[in-house]
Amino acid sequence: MQHLAGICWPHEATVGHITVATGQLSGHFPADHGDDALVACVLVAAGKYRNGAARHWCRTHQTYWGVKADLAALAHSGQRRCARHAEPMGYALHPPLIDLAACASVTIASAAGGGMEVASVPAGLQASRAGRYPAVAICNSGPRAPFPGSGIVQVNITPPALLAYTRAASAGPAPGCVNCARCGHPHLDLGSFAQTPHRRHYCGNCGCDSTHSPAPMLSSPLHALSILFAGRLRFA
Repeated sequence: MQHLAGICWPHEATVGHITVATGQLSGHFPADHGDDALVACVLVAAGKYRNGAARHWCRTHQTYWGVKADLAALAHSGQRRCARHAEPMGYALHPPLIDLAACASVTIASAAGGGMEVASVPAGLQASRAGRYPAVAICNSGPRAPFPGSGIVQVNITPPALLAYTRAASAGPAPGCVNCARCGHPHLDLGSFAQTPHRRHYCGNCGCDSTHSPAPMLSSPLHALSILFAGRLRFA
């Protein structure tokens, strides 16, 4: 089991978790990046099932834990793991961390063949930088915290999150960003959830399923970032 700085993402999720309180991952990683990592579950309390049994949410694999099959697996293996714990995931180790407070402008765009192209202009006399990466992380050391009071230290820009947001922004209606009613983390729609506006939103951070937006919408933390740092941060 390795414990490293990194970003991961499930391949088939409709809800994602990219606004994180730590930049560390635990699991097995065959290379610096790829689509075949086995990442450890991160289970958090998520209320109860209708029968009163305790329910947990896996932030890593975006699924609930606590049904009879999960309890039987726990009794057999001695490990509390969600049903999707063995599914391979996309990942990038030691991703670049971009501090928006140190940049005059940043552009992050999907690259042909996968990954993303990143171009940044420092807020000073340093030369502009550009590169291609499998994923990147954004933080802000300045006074304008994107999600104050949430414990979020960085926003991970993953390929599915970037693709879902740019597609929604170009196709309309314009995406927005709704925060979880329970933990305050911004909600991320992926896959089919990023194609049709809806009011009920499942939280990728705590598993809360009772957050409703005032009107049907597609939600992404990238939208909140693009509004807060308008003119400085651009997704394409």
